[in-house]
Amino acid sequence: MNKELQALAGPRRLAPGSPDGQDPAPDQGRLRALPGPLSPGRLYTDKLILVRCRDGRFARLLIHIEVQGGTSGPKARRLFARRMYQYRYRLEDRYGGSGNHALYSLGILTASRGGDSHLVHHDEFLGQGVRFTFPVVHMAQWLDRWDALEALAPSNPFAVVVMAQLTALRFRRKAARLDPKVDLMRRLAGYGYARGDIDALARLVDWMIALPEVLEPDYMRALEALEQEHAMTYITTPERVYLRRERAEGRVEGRVEGQAELLLRLLARRFGAIPDTATGRVRAATAEQLETWSLNILDATTLDEVFGD
Repeated sequence: MNKELQALAGPRRLAPGSPDGQDPAPDQGRLRALPGPLSPGRLYTDKLILVRCRDGRFARLLIHIEVQGGTSGPKARRLFARRMYQYRYRLEDRYGGSGNHALYSLGILTASRGGDSHLVHHDEFLGQGVRFTFPVVHMAQWLDRWDALEALAPSNPFAVVVMAQLTALRFRRKAARLDPKVDLMRRLAGYGYARGDIDALARLVDWMIALPEVLEPDYMRALEALEQEHAMTYITTPERVYLRRERAEGRVEGRVEGQAELLLRLLARRFGAIPDTATGRVRAATAEQLETWSLNILDATTLDEVFGD
């Protein structure tokens, strides 16, 4: 997904008052892994981009996207704030010494319908401590501003990304997603974006609004109709065409393995080091079990809750 988001990033799409003047430059692999002593394994930033501000200074923009289901309670938000602080001080260790590369942290709570504009991590003991405050976006608030999103979408590709995320949130039952997903793809086809932007957005929509396998043929037929309607041959992504061919030939053995590895990465990111027993359980699971656990991780606060019924 990062590749598609990078393809959509550009100075013409930055909101007024945000850093611009130069194409945002992702800091690539050397900025990805931020090892530290306070938690096992590695911590990963979702997006760290070097930008030039209007006053000529450089800044690194850290965007951490927290995917969570339902209403997040005080404990979940405290843990989120602590993770954001961990990301922040590791970045300051690596880049803060130069004096001319500021850091900006932003949290995106995709399922949150409202709350404080900032979250705070604080840790005090015997009169000393730290306090870290950062802004958050409550994305689900836009469910009540859908008309505004539709008005922005023809000129702002990130509005399309938000619409896709909120569609997946609104229609949690995958069997009900076919019509809204096709409707969003139809709108995308009519927005007049450049070919490269449509391709990137189509990949994101396809990834964010997952459908059950039984509805894939219906979705493919709908895409083919859109291609004919808009004289566009690139809405159907190469990955989807290849997957359809695999299914037709019965070669889908690697699908479950890929799902298992993705789930293990998500578990490690959320809970730290994963016990060998849990790793073995994931790798031996069926596709149905993996899908259930992947949904459970959105609400779970412990590893045991992920594997609960």
